[in-house]
Amino acid sequence: MAITTITYEPNSSEVKSNEVLYRGRVIKVEKTRETRNHSDTLDYSDFRTTDCTWALVYLGRHGIPPMNYGVRRNVSYYGNERPLEPIERFAWVDCTGLFIDRGCPLQTPEVDTIDMQLVFGGEEMFEDLKTWEQALINEREELNNRAAEAAQKALQEQQKKAKKEAEKLAKEQSKQTEAQKLLSQIPSKGTQVTIDGFTGEIFWAGVAKHRGSYNARAGVKDSKGNVIWVDATKF
Repeated sequence: MAITTITYEPNSSEVKSNEVLYRGRVIKVEKTRETRNHSDTLDYSDFRTTDCTWALVYLGRHGIPPMNYGVRRNVSYYGNERPLEPIERFAWVDCTGLFIDRGCPLQTPEVDTIDMQLVFGGEEMFEDLKTWEQALINEREELNNRAAEAAQKALQEQQKKAKKEAEKLAKEQSKQTEAQKLLSQIPSKGTQVTIDGFTGEIFWAGVAKHRGSYNARAGVKDSKGNVIWVDATKF
Protein backbone atom coordinates (compact mmCIF):
# COMPACT_ATOMS: atom_id res chain seq x y z
CA MET A 1 0.00 0.00 0.00
CA ALA A 2 1.24 3.48 -0.93
CA ILE A 3 0.88 5.62 -4.05
CA THR A 4 1.18 3.46 -7.15
CA THR A 5 2.50 5.71 -9.89
CA ILE A 6 2.40 4.79 -13.58
CA THR A 7 3.64 7.17 -16.25
CA TYR A 8 2.75 6.55 -19.89
CA GLU A 9 4.48 7.81 -22.98
CA PRO A 10 2.57 10.85 -24.26
CA ASN A 11 -0.45 9.86 -26.36
CA SER A 12 0.43 6.19 -25.97
CA SER A 13 -0.48 3.17 -23.86
CA GLU A 14 3.21 2.31 -23.51
CA VAL A 15 4.35 2.48 -19.90
CA LYS A 16 7.30 4.79 -19.39
CA SER A 17 7.76 4.11 -15.67
CA ASN A 18 6.05 2.24 -12.87
CA GLU A 19 6.93 2.87 -9.23
CA VAL A 20 5.54 2.88 -5.73
CA LEU A 21 5.94 6.10 -3.75
CA TYR A 22 5.60 6.84 -0.02
CA ARG A 23 5.32 3.21 0.95
CA GLY A 24 4.10 2.97 4.52
CA ARG A 25 3.65 6.75 4.69
CA VAL A 26 0.16 7.32 3.27
CA ILE A 27 -1.93 8.56 6.19
CA LYS A 28 -5.25 9.31 4.50
CA VAL A 29 -6.93 9.73 1.12
CA GLU A 30 -9.49 12.47 0.48
CA LYS A 31 -11.93 12.96 -2.37
CA THR A 32 -12.95 16.52 -3.25
CA ARG A 33 -14.83 18.37 -5.98
CA GLU A 34 -12.91 21.37 -7.25
CA THR A 35 -12.90 23.77 -10.17
CA ARG A 36 -9.94 22.84 -12.35
CA ASN A 37 -8.64 24.14 -15.66
CA HIS A 38 -8.77 21.25 -18.14
CA SER A 39 -6.78 23.17 -20.74
CA ASP A 40 -3.61 21.07 -20.97
CA THR A 41 -1.73 23.77 -22.91
CA LEU A 42 -3.04 26.58 -20.66
CA ASP A 43 -3.43 28.85 -23.70
CA TYR A 44 -7.17 29.00 -23.06
CA SER A 45 -9.48 28.45 -20.08
CA ASP A 46 -11.60 25.32 -19.72
CA PHE A 47 -12.68 25.34 -16.09
CA ARG A 48 -14.84 22.41 -14.97
CA THR A 49 -16.05 20.90 -11.72
CA THR A 50 -13.67 18.00 -11.21
CA ASP A 51 -13.55 14.96 -8.94
CA CYS A 52 -10.13 15.21 -7.29
CA THR A 53 -8.09 12.82 -5.18
CA TRP A 54 -5.60 13.86 -2.52
CA ALA A 55 -3.26 11.70 -0.44
CA LEU A 56 -1.71 12.88 2.83
CA VAL A 57 1.84 11.54 3.14
CA TYR A 58 4.62 11.69 5.71
CA LEU A 59 7.77 13.42 4.48
CA GLY A 60 9.95 12.71 7.49
CA ARG A 61 11.98 15.17 9.51
CA HIS A 62 14.40 16.12 6.75
CA GLY A 63 13.67 16.81 3.11
CA ILE A 64 12.26 19.33 0.64
CA PRO A 65 9.68 21.54 2.38
CA PRO A 66 6.17 21.42 0.90
CA MET A 67 4.58 24.32 -0.96
CA ASN A 68 2.06 26.25 1.10
CA TYR A 69 -0.96 27.38 -0.92
CA GLY A 70 -2.95 28.51 2.11
CA VAL A 71 -5.60 25.79 1.76
CA ARG A 72 -3.19 22.88 2.08
CA ARG A 73 0.53 22.17 1.85
CA ASN A 74 1.41 20.22 -1.28
CA VAL A 75 4.42 18.00 -1.85
CA SER A 76 7.23 19.80 -3.68
CA TYR A 77 9.74 17.99 -5.84
CA TYR A 78 11.99 20.99 -6.30
CA GLY A 79 14.14 22.78 -3.78
CA ASN A 80 16.88 22.18 -1.27
CA GLU A 81 16.55 19.62 1.48
CA ARG A 82 16.70 20.83 5.06
CA PRO A 83 15.36 19.96 8.52
CA LEU A 84 11.57 20.23 8.36
CA GLU A 85 9.46 22.14 10.82
CA PRO A 86 6.71 20.07 12.52
CA ILE A 87 4.04 21.61 10.29
CA GLU A 88 6.09 20.73 7.17
CA ARG A 89 6.50 17.01 7.89
CA PHE A 90 3.22 16.03 6.25
CA ALA A 91 1.98 17.18 2.86
CA TRP A 92 -0.68 16.42 0.27
CA VAL A 93 -0.09 14.74 -3.08
CA ASP A 94 -2.51 15.63 -5.86
CA CYS A 95 -3.44 12.29 -7.40
CA THR A 96 -6.17 13.61 -9.69
CA GLY A 97 -4.15 13.10 -12.88
CA LEU A 98 -5.92 15.29 -15.43
CA PHE A 99 -3.36 14.94 -18.21
CA ILE A 100 -2.25 11.33 -18.16
CA ASP A 101 -2.20 11.23 -21.97
CA ARG A 102 0.22 14.15 -21.92
CA GLY A 103 2.76 12.43 -19.69
CA CYS A 104 1.35 13.19 -16.23
CA PRO A 105 1.48 10.17 -13.93
CA LEU A 106 -1.53 8.04 -13.06
CA GLN A 107 -1.38 7.91 -9.27
CA THR A 108 -3.49 5.51 -7.22
CA PRO A 109 -3.17 6.11 -3.47
CA GLU A 110 -4.15 3.68 -0.73
CA VAL A 111 -3.89 4.21 3.00
CA ASP A 112 -1.16 2.06 4.47
CA THR A 113 -1.87 -0.39 7.28
CA ILE A 114 -0.55 0.30 10.78
CA ASP A 115 2.02 -2.47 10.34
CA MET A 116 3.29 -0.91 7.11
CA GLN A 117 3.40 2.53 8.73
CA LEU A 118 5.44 1.19 11.64
CA VAL A 119 7.90 -0.51 9.30
CA PHE A 120 8.40 2.40 6.89
CA GLY A 121 7.32 5.46 8.85
CA GLY A 122 8.32 4.37 12.31
CA GLU A 123 7.12 5.51 15.69
CA GLU A 124 8.35 9.02 14.95
CA MET A 125 5.69 9.34 12.22
CA PHE A 126 2.90 8.89 14.77
CA GLU A 127 4.59 11.34 17.11
CA ASP A 128 4.98 13.86 14.31
CA LEU A 129 1.37 13.34 13.19
CA LYS A 130 0.06 14.49 16.58
CA THR A 131 2.41 17.46 16.53
CA TRP A 132 1.42 18.28 12.95
CA GLU A 133 -2.30 18.17 13.75
CA GLN A 134 -1.79 20.52 16.69
CA ALA A 135 0.38 22.80 14.57
CA LEU A 136 -2.45 23.01 12.01
CA ILE A 137 -4.90 23.91 14.77
CA ASN A 138 -2.54 26.60 16.04
CA GLU A 139 -2.04 27.92 12.52
CA ARG A 140 -5.78 28.09 11.85
CA GLU A 141 -6.34 29.88 15.15
CA GLU A 142 -3.63 32.39 14.29
CA LEU A 143 -5.12 32.94 10.82
CA ASN A 144 -8.59 33.34 12.33
CA ASN A 145 -7.22 35.83 14.85
CA ARG A 146 -5.52 37.78 12.10
CA ALA A 147 -8.70 37.76 10.02
CA ALA A 148 -10.72 38.93 13.05
CA GLU A 149 -8.20 41.70 13.73
CA ALA A 150 -8.27 42.76 10.08
CA ALA A 151 -12.08 42.76 10.09
CA GLN A 152 -12.13 44.79 13.31
CA LYS A 153 -9.65 47.26 11.87
CA ALA A 154 -11.70 47.56 8.68
CA LEU A 155 -14.84 48.12 10.75
CA GLN A 156 -13.12 50.81 12.81
CA GLU A 157 -11.90 52.51 9.66
CA GLN A 158 -15.41 52.33 8.21
CA GLN A 159 -16.90 53.77 11.40
CA LYS A 160 -14.25 56.50 11.47
CA LYS A 161 -15.03 57.39 7.86
CA ALA A 162 -18.78 57.35 8.53
CA LYS A 163 -18.30 59.60 11.58
CA LYS A 164 -16.19 62.01 9.57
CA GLU A 165 -18.80 62.11 6.81
CA ALA A 166 -21.58 62.63 9.38
CA GLU A 167 -19.64 65.49 11.01
CA LYS A 168 -19.04 67.05 7.62
CA LEU A 169 -22.72 66.77 6.73
CA ALA A 170 -23.78 68.19 10.11
CA LYS A 171 -21.37 71.08 9.64
CA GLU A 172 -22.73 71.80 6.18
CA GLN A 173 -26.31 71.60 7.43
CA SER A 174 -25.43 74.00 10.25
CA LYS A 175 -23.94 76.46 7.77
CA GLN A 176 -26.96 76.11 5.53
CA THR A 177 -29.31 76.73 8.49
CA GLU A 178 -27.39 79.85 9.50
CA ALA A 179 -27.50 81.09 5.92
CA GLN A 180 -31.27 80.49 5.81
CA LYS A 181 -31.64 82.63 8.94
CA LEU A 182 -29.70 85.48 7.32
CA LEU A 183 -31.93 85.23 4.27
CA SER A 184 -34.74 86.93 6.23
CA GLN A 185 -32.64 90.12 6.39
CA ILE A 186 -32.88 90.60 2.64
CA PRO A 187 -35.81 92.75 1.47
CA SER A 188 -38.40 91.22 -0.82
CA LYS A 189 -37.92 91.01 -4.60
CA GLY A 190 -38.60 94.23 -6.42
CA THR A 191 -37.36 96.37 -3.54
CA GLN A 192 -35.05 99.20 -4.57
CA VAL A 193 -31.88 99.38 -2.48
CA THR A 194 -28.54 101.19 -2.47
CA ILE A 195 -25.48 99.11 -1.52
CA ASP A 196 -22.01 100.65 -1.47
CA GLY A 197 -23.16 103.40 -3.81
CA PHE A 198 -24.88 101.01 -6.24
CA THR A 199 -28.62 101.56 -6.61
CA GLY A 200 -30.83 98.93 -8.10
CA GLU A 201 -33.72 96.56 -7.66
CA ILE A 202 -33.54 93.15 -5.95
CA PHE A 203 -34.40 90.53 -8.57
CA TRP A 204 -33.20 87.38 -6.77
CA ALA A 205 -32.57 86.27 -3.18
CA GLY A 206 -31.56 82.87 -1.87
CA VAL A 207 -28.96 80.58 -0.33
CA ALA A 208 -26.14 79.33 -2.54
CA LYS A 209 -23.11 77.16 -1.88
CA HIS A 210 -19.87 78.79 -2.92
CA ARG A 211 -16.41 77.35 -2.29
CA GLY A 212 -17.69 74.90 0.30
CA SER A 213 -19.69 77.43 2.27
CA TYR A 214 -23.36 78.45 2.23
CA ASN A 215 -24.15 82.14 1.79
CA ALA A 216 -27.39 84.10 1.77
CA ARG A 217 -27.16 86.59 -1.09
CA ALA A 218 -29.26 88.84 -3.22
CA GLY A 219 -28.93 89.91 -6.82
CA VAL A 220 -29.34 93.64 -7.44
CA LYS A 221 -29.79 95.07 -10.93
CA ASP A 222 -29.71 98.77 -11.85
CA SER A 223 -31.59 100.53 -14.65
CA LYS A 224 -28.73 99.91 -17.08
CA GLY A 225 -28.77 96.16 -16.51
CA ASN A 226 -25.63 96.05 -14.37
CA VAL A 227 -25.75 93.38 -11.66
CA ILE A 228 -24.03 92.98 -8.32
CA TRP A 229 -24.33 90.21 -5.77
CA VAL A 230 -24.73 91.33 -2.20
CA ASP A 231 -24.24 89.34 1.01
CA ALA A 232 -27.26 89.29 3.33
CA THR A 233 -25.21 90.86 6.15
CA LYS A 234 -25.08 94.15 4.18
CA PHE A 235 -28.83 94.71 4.40
